[in-house]
Amino acid sequence: MLRLPLLLLALVLVGPAQAAAQDATAPPRRSALWFDPTQLPSFTGTVDRYLINPSGETDALVFREGPQIVFPPDVADAVRRVAPSGRPLIVWGIRARTAPVITMLAFAPDAEATPVVVERVYWRLSGQQVREPAMHLRVSGTVKQPYYSPQGEVAGAILEDGTVVLLPEGAAEGFKDLLRPGAGLATEGRGQQNDAGRALLAGRLGENADSLRPVQAKAATADAPH
Repeated sequence: MLRLPLLLLALVLVGPAQAAAQDATAPPRRSALWFDPTQLPSFTGTVDRYLINPSGETDALVFREGPQIVFPPDVADAVRRVAPSGRPLIVWGIRARTAPVITMLAFAPDAEATPVVVERVYWRLSGQQVREPAMHLRVSGTVKQPYYSPQGEVAGAILEDGTVVLLPEGAAEGFKDLLRPGAGLATEGRGQQNDAGRALLAGRLGENADSLRPVQAKAATADAPH
């Protein structure tokens, strides 16, 4: 069996491939990945809710037990068919070192089902560049938990009603007191609201509507990777 560090290196080198969107009851097909993702640790929980990003794509879910699961938007329908809100789900993937967020590489409704392989590693945080058409949203509420990048960095907040508040890249550090569980949070910005949920990229943020202040992305440095 491959050691996990070598497996992680292999994941970085895997090029994007068409994601698996097969029904879990369908016969398994050959994966484009050269390794078996189910060699990775498995995580089992009950789906609390699915999350959209500010571009309107479903690319994450939250277990009732707390962890966040991230996956490519093009497998969202397949995951939702296997495990609607309130149903159990087994996920094989990589857990961030510093936060309860897991990058999904395979999933199944239970131990008896054939796992469905996710053939594209979802490393990058989506939604920090909002696609048009977008709408201007104003929301307020109580933070349920931080919203994490796949690498485990705090990138925003999930409110009690499931709203995702994403901050521009590098901006969360200046607002960390407002992104902790139980904090009151008010914000406005551009994003999407539909039957799948609500999410926005914060343009202004504060404890309440009277204390909003601008949110700015961290300036890129000359040495920063592109």
